[in-house]
Amino acid sequence: MKRLDGSIEIVRMLMSRRISPQVCTCNALISEVSKCCGASKGYEVYKEVFVVGNGEGESDVKRVSKVRPNVHTFNALMLCFYREGLLEKVREVWCEMESLGCVPNSYSYSVLMAAFCEEGKVREAEDLWAEMKVKGLEPDIVAFNTLIDGLCKSGEIIRAEELFTEMELNGIKATCVTYENLINGYCKAADINSAMLIYRDMCRKDFRPQSLTVELLIRGLCDKGMVLEALEIMKAMREVGVCPTGISYELLIKGLCVDGKMEEVLKLQAEMVGKGFK
Repeated sequence: MKRLDGSIEIVRMLMSRRISPQVCTCNALISEVSKCCGASKGYEVYKEVFVVGNGEGESDVKRVSKVRPNVHTFNALMLCFYREGLLEKVREVWCEMESLGCVPNSYSYSVLMAAFCEEGKVREAEDLWAEMKVKGLEPDIVAFNTLIDGLCKSGEIIRAEELFTEMELNGIKATCVTYENLINGYCKAADINSAMLIYRDMCRKDFRPQSLTVELLIRGLCDKGMVLEALEIMKAMREVGVCPTGISYELLIKGLCVDGKMEEVLKLQAEMVGKGFK
């Protein structure tokens, strides 16, 4: 905090002497303040550093600075507000960015789309997607992952599949996040076979799913009575260092009990206790 306070004071000193710091310096400061002290505090620093209004008739209230915010300034603010769940503030920063004539980039759209998806407003997110393309901005992997995630969470797995296909046709390589979003979507739709296809493709490309994604697969397989397949996933994930959740163990133990495979049950129970699960 002392280092941050010192950085803020240096910027204030420069501006008091009518020396404008570089915009990248101001952006870095705003990002760091937002991370350490919260997005609202970062926004206060933004208001202090950058131009707000034209200063006419209000010189005692507002100061005109030569340094102007750029798209990265607003992206940083939007992202911090999004991470804190202050979704209305994300939209406010977007509107402020546009009102100052700053052109949003693909990442700006991704953050606003994520905010809409978080509120369950997938239609609005898709409208932004279309607007982005009309403006000549090519969606990157962040934009694709954002909308695919929103569609999967809202149960629109077919539309998510279409986006995944479009992404591959555009030569954009899927990431671990892409695959996990699709697996989550298929599991939500109770389509465990499609989820397993994505899982196998993911493993072929040396991606490792998170523990919670593995849990979803194990739950889906156990619900379908495919307990041995679920056990194989558990073993495969352990071999690559992915730690199963306690719920994954419980699901498997329950399924194995139903199948009468008590030897495997005892092994899993011992392993579960050894890992600190009760």
